[in-house]
Amino acid sequence: MIHSMILEGKAGKKEVSFEIKGAILCGYTGRDQSAVKRHIEELKKEGVKPPPSVPTFYPKPPQGIALEGGMHVEGRETSGEVEYVLLANPKGIWVGLGSDHTDRELERLDILKSKQVCPTILSHSLWMYEELRDHWDKIEIRSWATKAGKKILYQESTLATILPPEELIRLVQQKVRGSLEGIAIYSGTPPLKTDGIIFADRFEGELYDPILKRKLTLHYSIHTLDWFQN
Repeated sequence: MIHSMILEGKAGKKEVSFEIKGAILCGYTGRDQSAVKRHIEELKKEGVKPPPSVPTFYPKPPQGIALEGGMHVEGRETSGEVEYVLLANPKGIWVGLGSDHTDRELERLDILKSKQVCPTILSHSLWMYEELRDHWDKIEIRSWATKAGKKILYQESTLATILPPEELIRLVQQKVRGSLEGIAIYSGTPPLKTDGIIFADRFEGELYDPILKRKLTLHYSIHTLDWFQN
């Protein structure tokens, strides 16, 4: 699927088109193994079995990728996770912001299906990795969850806590036949700051670059099919 996006660089902004052939959703990609274990424990509390390997990877078909805005989901127990996203193309690597939105009830039964039944969200705007490489670890990543009108800081960290792009690309390439061009790579997410998962009505994310003084943002509303009675 071809998406029209905005590429933001030091020289300004321009509209670009990018064909997404699918996505790889990475999990348990923290550089700090204690933080990875905390995230596994967070999910364990929700009845999710520990992964067979760390890191782990899940494929996503192209129709499951959506730009920010809003989504409709069937399950009432769904939530987002803020992540950086890599888009490889002939002009280099572009960086976006994403959310691996997941059906947490289904996740207890089948992790792959729990990710495929919900849209995976991608920001409209992108950065060029080449402009970020020398200060990558200083970039801040955070998210907020809004439930019943109350907005809560949900995640907050720096990209130093997540595997760097080169390492992630190396690992993902082992799972992909051929080129990574057209494959959106979702980095995995930092730990939650809350006691547990929030099934929010609205999810917001942010990448903030303190060196170049700019940010990428992402936001979307979550709507359930409340018109249907079981």
